[in-house]
Amino acid sequence: MQKDQEAAAVGVTKLVRCLFLICPAFCLVIYSQVSSAAVLPEDRTDILLHNYSGDNSTFKGPSILVRKEFKETYSAWANYYVDMNSAASIDVETQGSKYTEERTEMSAGIDYLYDSTVLSASFTNSSENDYEADSFALGLSQDFFGDMSTLTMSYSKGKDDIYQNLRLDPNSNQVTGRDFRGNAAHQRFAIGWTQVFTKNWIVSFNAEASVDEGLLNNPYRSVRFEVPTGSGFAREREIYPTTRSGQAFAVKSMYYLPWHAAFKLQLRAFKDSWEIKASNYELKYIQPYKEHWTFEFRYRGYEQTGAEFYNDLFLSQDDTFKASDKELSTFQNSTVGFGITYELDKSWIWGLDKVTVNLFSDLVSSDYEDFSNKRESEGIHSEGKRAGEESPFSFNAQITRFFISIWY
Repeated sequence: MQKDQEAAAVGVTKLVRCLFLICPAFCLVIYSQVSSAAVLPEDRTDILLHNYSGDNSTFKGPSILVRKEFKETYSAWANYYVDMNSAASIDVETQGSKYTEERTEMSAGIDYLYDSTVLSASFTNSSENDYEADSFALGLSQDFFGDMSTLTMSYSKGKDDIYQNLRLDPNSNQVTGRDFRGNAAHQRFAIGWTQVFTKNWIVSFNAEASVDEGLLNNPYRSVRFEVPTGSGFAREREIYPTTRSGQAFAVKSMYYLPWHAAFKLQLRAFKDSWEIKASNYELKYIQPYKEHWTFEFRYRGYEQTGAEFYNDLFLSQDDTFKASDKELSTFQNSTVGFGITYELDKSWIWGLDKVTVNLFSDLVSSDYEDFSNKRESEGIHSEGKRAGEESPFSFNAQITRFFISIWY
């Protein structure tokens, strides 16, 4: 425990020294905040419906965002988001039974503009029947050198209360109570620099440090270990370290093309104290068409190594820490996305500044190197394979977002 805490503190200290002493260009800026001058976000309302479908699970629901400026120096916003899910993923099928639940998230924030500086504060609450999470965030954005450069800094802190639902019948969705399992605390530190190099080219350099403490594993999830007699395997609860620190660095670039299109490139690298190393890249092309249409195409590739205490099938119960969560394994995925935006004609919107109708769809393909398809050995499919002999797991998912944006 002490060793993990010291490692987390050292990781954050090293990152902060790197940020401020080596090069101010290693900074984090949220890409949507890239602009030519310090301004408040525009007044707008977004009404969204989202849907995720993959690995026998669906997640869907609405989201409403409202933002309004007042007194020319303040901009307040509020967001209401609902995630209704029905899950029968590989983890659920092999360690429990299909379930349905709903998560509700409410957040609100305010931005304050003073000269070339924007100060931001926000609060978020997320609630479901076995998880409660609260977080707050502070941010600063400062323009320099005739608004050609922007420095951003942010800090967020959150606390989670984690429970485990109780059911009289393990095959029923009816919850009769819940047991408190523990707390988790999260902190994020970010700093960034965005530079306008030419009238057509903008680049941002990004870095972030994270520290997580407390109960960091899912209380429902278990690991498999071989039974000494060779008669199969047994299960026991996952055990994670109680601290985790990570560092991420990214470069984002956007170039405006002569035919009124834009090309975006993002590169990102991540590592943490659990020995996970990850990297991803994303390419995006945005093409307006005639007066009202805009098309977007994107491709994203991601890969990571597994945590040092991850294993698909443990040889014994002696390991201090143990995890079989597929998101901590070695895997890679790719995303192909397509989007369409249509801006309504001014004569249709009755005094509003602008209204757009948007549809975005992504196809995600995930392949796991050392997480096996446990459905093949646990009676769910008919293959009848033994534990440790299953084929590597893979699945595809479809993500769709339909939303209307209104500026006023």
